[in-house]
Amino acid sequence: MKKLREVARRTGGPKKGAISELVDAALKEHLQEVEARSVRQEFRASRGDLVVARAGSLRELASLLEKRGISPRDVLIESSIPLPASTKTGLRRHID
Repeated sequence: MKKLREVARRTGGPKKGAISELVDAALKEHLQEVEARSVRQEFRASRGDLVVARAGSLRELASLLEKRGISPRDVLIESSIPLPASTKTGLRRHID
């Protein structure tokens, strides 16, 4: 409790409700982290309407495709979470 009061004084000053604001902000941050961890990204490789492999990472998907003797160039690879688009401008690469 002593550390909480010290941090509240440093961040919120001597105003009333500084501890409550600090606890509220910490809880919101923690809940966002928990929610972000629960959303799991999945990669799918498909030929036409048929899904030939699913994995949690691109490395896992590549390994599965290799084991099944499927070339990554022969399938469409999709992510369950949209990946950030990258644009090339000159020699540098920027992510939007």
